[in-house]
Amino acid sequence: MKSETSLAQAAPAERTLLDTLLHPRSIAIIGASTNPEALGGRPLGFLDAYEFAGEVYPVNPNSETVQGHRAYRSILDVEAPVDLALVVVRAALVPAVLQECADAGVGAAIVVSSGFGEGMGEGDQLTASVAEIVERTGLRVLGPNCEGVASLPDSAPVTFSPVLDIHRSGRRLEAGDIAVVSQSGGVGFAIAQWGAAVGLGFNYIVTTGNELDVDSVEIAEGLVEDDQVTAIVLVMEGVRDLGRFAALAARARDAGTRLVVAKMGRTEAGARGALAHTRHVTGPESDYEAIFEEFDVVQPRSMDELVDVLQAITKTRRAPGGDRVGIMTTSGGAGVWLADTFSAAGYSVPALSPGTSAALAEYMPRYGSPANPVDLTAQFLAGGSFATPLQALAESGEVDLVVLSTSLSSAGRLLGDKAALARLVAGSPVPIAIYSYTSPAPSSVEILNELRVPWYTDAVRAARGLAALIDGGARVRN
Repeated sequence: MKSETSLAQAAPAERTLLDTLLHPRSIAIIGASTNPEALGGRPLGFLDAYEFAGEVYPVNPNSETVQGHRAYRSILDVEAPVDLALVVVRAALVPAVLQECADAGVGAAIVVSSGFGEGMGEGDQLTASVAEIVERTGLRVLGPNCEGVASLPDSAPVTFSPVLDIHRSGRRLEAGDIAVVSQSGGVGFAIAQWGAAVGLGFNYIVTTGNELDVDSVEIAEGLVEDDQVTAIVLVMEGVRDLGRFAALAARARDAGTRLVVAKMGRTEAGARGALAHTRHVTGPESDYEAIFEEFDVVQPRSMDELVDVLQAITKTRRAPGGDRVGIMTTSGGAGVWLADTFSAAGYSVPALSPGTSAALAEYMPRYGSPANPVDLTAQFLAGGSFATPLQALAESGEVDLVVLSTSLSSAGRLLGDKAALARLVAGSPVPIAIYSYTSPAPSSVEILNELRVPWYTDAVRAARGLAALIDGGARVRN
């Protein structure tokens, strides 16, 4: 990425596409509405709520002000340089608006308008007109038919997605180390919403829609070596160039950036829907599978699994050295359930050595079990510390991953153990995850998220999510 000094000095036309989309210094909203609930009104309200530090220029030929901001009749009337234009007008007006953006020297445009060949296929002439403008002027265009972009480090929600509506959701999305690049606007922003609930942070959410010009692979190429991004989620129906996608997967692997791909349109019905949705041809499934397997690409098959995978790969500080899982539980039944689930998913749940079992027996009553699963019994629910026995199991050298199974339904359950658990998670030689077999109290969720530890409330989800740490999850994919 360029330094901030060089970005500040660069004119819009001189900045890279990624800089312009993700670090805009000025934003014009063409079609800005005086109604804050309208699609054209939401982005301006979101930018205000997130306290975007750059300049914002609403363009509305019928009003002198829009939501407290001075309005402009045309992008050509804006006196200052504009990095990024969000186009929220009906499809028929888009070509003329984009021509004006090119004439005004706008760095890039995001077109959220629909009606460019999707659905019943109408709008091909408009698509051709936009393509001609792009080719002739060099203006870069994201979309059409997308939901825009959100750059959390820059407090720049350039979108109408309700996920960014602080007033209605009650939550401000926080920056983190995950980037989402999605051909589907709704799914792309939904990932961030579900992920935020389990403590995941998202630096960038980019939706690409019909990909008339800029596509998801180009965006991901620019993010692979960003040191603020450790995982890139691609939500795709299809790509134009499988060779380029394979090269992206190879670059991600070599850079240590985890690539997580939610490939849609795997079935005949799904492929039919993808063509109507964003005009993407999904392509042969076997071609994608070969790339996924060769370059260790994780392939979640549901939204839940995607969030669970992201927890595992972004909250663990080191990869396990193998597939041996150690289970420690305060409920014998929950421990058995976990052992069955992990075994069925392809993990090894080994019996512990006599020496390790003897050491663990010191932390439980005589009716406990120091085997694997290690049953501490329900006495620990009265307030015993998990940290010491967990450390003994993690440092035994006999397991590659430790899962603590317990009830976190009581408010404050982890409060007294928080500091010790934080030290353990930071220094453990193997990854540690937590499975709560009861619905965790809000205070427990808060502490779990602060600890940056993967946590789950379902045994199958825990097994599938954590599998992404081992061979890309290939051995447990079914």
